[in-house]
Amino acid sequence: MYIPFARKYRPRFFREVVGQEVPVRVLKNAVKEDRVSHAYLFAGPRGVGKTTLARILAKALNCLNPADGEPCGECENCREIERGSFPDLVEMDAASNRGIDDIRALKEAVSYTPIKGKTKVYIIDEAHMLTKEAFNALLKTLEEPPPRTVFILCTTEYEKIIPTILSRCQRIMFSRISEEKIVEYLKMICGKENIEFTEEALRMIASASEGCMRDAASLLDQASLAGGDRVTEEVVEEFLGIISRSKVREFMKLLLESEVDEAVRFLRDLYNRGYNLNKFWEVLEEEVRNAVLFKSLREPGRVLDEPEVYSEFEGYPLEALLYIENVITRGKLEARARPPLRAYELAVVKTLIVKEIVPISRILETGPKTGEVREDPEERIKALVSPIARKAIESAQKRIENGKTVYEIEEDTYRTVREELERVARSVPEVEFRVLKKKPPPGKDTTSLF
Repeated sequence: MYIPFARKYRPRFFREVVGQEVPVRVLKNAVKEDRVSHAYLFAGPRGVGKTTLARILAKALNCLNPADGEPCGECENCREIERGSFPDLVEMDAASNRGIDDIRALKEAVSYTPIKGKTKVYIIDEAHMLTKEAFNALLKTLEEPPPRTVFILCTTEYEKIIPTILSRCQRIMFSRISEEKIVEYLKMICGKENIEFTEEALRMIASASEGCMRDAASLLDQASLAGGDRVTEEVVEEFLGIISRSKVREFMKLLLESEVDEAVRFLRDLYNRGYNLNKFWEVLEEEVRNAVLFKSLREPGRVLDEPEVYSEFEGYPLEALLYIENVITRGKLEARARPPLRAYELAVVKTLIVKEIVPISRILETGPKTGEVREDPEERIKALVSPIARKAIESAQKRIENGKTVYEIEEDTYRTVREELERVARSVPEVEFRVLKKKPPPGKDTTSLF
């Protein structure tokens, strides 16, 4: 019978668990020093090893030949736990056994001593699904369980566990697994299954799994079937409906170069081939964020997994990347109210002015030479604002006052582009923007809120 990768390569020992160094160290030391608590709460995202570690702990507590805190994996008790037939390991799904009657039945069973093993272990999965009454019924048992009994509560929603339960458990927090560790895990599976792969394809699967090792193994399993034991970028793109990050970065360059025609054709091609545009836009948003971090941080390697891939954006102004990020965010919001293709095409059109953006530092450093007339502030700031703000500036009433160019903009228009105007005023000191208040209708209260 075929066994899926997620089950076939599930860790059987503490040493095989990937990406959860702290929980492994705590539990292994507890077994070695015979200081295992009567109740644990394992909390963290889905598919990162909570139930797996709970089963390994159950094996370590009942193993007939443990060594250095590890179960042997060969004795009768270990084999029965792996088969799911060990009488002293009880796994309960709180999603379907969440009522007070289920907990009462559990409390009655707890009073009996272990049948075969050294310790009776109860694993309650999705513990946050228990009702309040069920939690309350479990309180006394959790606080003072019978000897040789251990409770392990696993949850993906830590905040839903009531405080009285939290105070009775040792809490162990599980984290998302990094893409690098997921890729190494997938390489191990590919090696054992004789699957050909490309590095980028595995990274795409790791990214799509969002830190979940179980999802990564399942996606690799399906991708290997789709590609005939060959996992390439093309196979993963077709299978998952997502685009590789290298192609996403190529799309970013089109936006930064204001190549709107090419970018729109790129989007339409994805749409016609059935790709998920929302997923593509999410990856684009993440890649732009990474490029911004690369240019902004002194040591981007501490934050980014592969900072070197973003060196290709070194020559673009940070202001251009920030503008692109803002356009992408707005496009994502607009896609909720209209078809994604239309929203994203309009977002692409807004990048027409990106190539004209000049770094603020360069503007501030550039001053008029002796005998030269200072450039009109309107021309200096036009590359720093959106088309809407630019139109507002061009239609404003303009005058020179105390050496500054003062723009008086109508109240409604000013409110619409206020943030952009305030940012420009801070960057270009010789410019000032003022609100041109509306004249109230005759007979109305003329009190102004400004």
